[in-house]
Amino acid sequence: MSQATTPSSDNAAVTQAVDAFYQAVISKNQQQLETLTAEQLSYGHSVGRIENKVQCIANTMGPRTVWKSIDRLEPSTQITGDIALVRHIMSGVAEREGKSEAAKMGVLMVWQKHSGVWKLLARQSFKL
Repeated sequence: MSQATTPSSDNAAVTQAVDAFYQAVISKNQQQLETLTAEQLSYGHSVGRIENKVQCIANTMGPRTVWKSIDRLEPSTQITGDIALVRHIMSGVAEREGKSEAAKMGVLMVWQKHSGVWKLLARQSFKL
């Protein structure tokens, strides 16, 4: 039997999971990415490319893009049962193929609670 959680504790846990996900992207922490993502992950990029969990993690771990910083602006979270919808503006600096570039895009993340742990089920970013 699982422990009952309050909306505020779920909100805090989801926020912590989102922050941990972005930290794992910045630090290229494969183990953390594996832990934070669902097996059924659907990861959509702002350019229209869709990746599954294996592709997403491989792409994140690759040398092509190195994130220097990622910030979440205007965050909002809506939790219904075991699903959390997280929206924000992702603002950051990435180095791609040796060139530094700023990134700013809208993001919708869908997190699902699995055995009391929030995992990223889907993510879609879009150009602003």
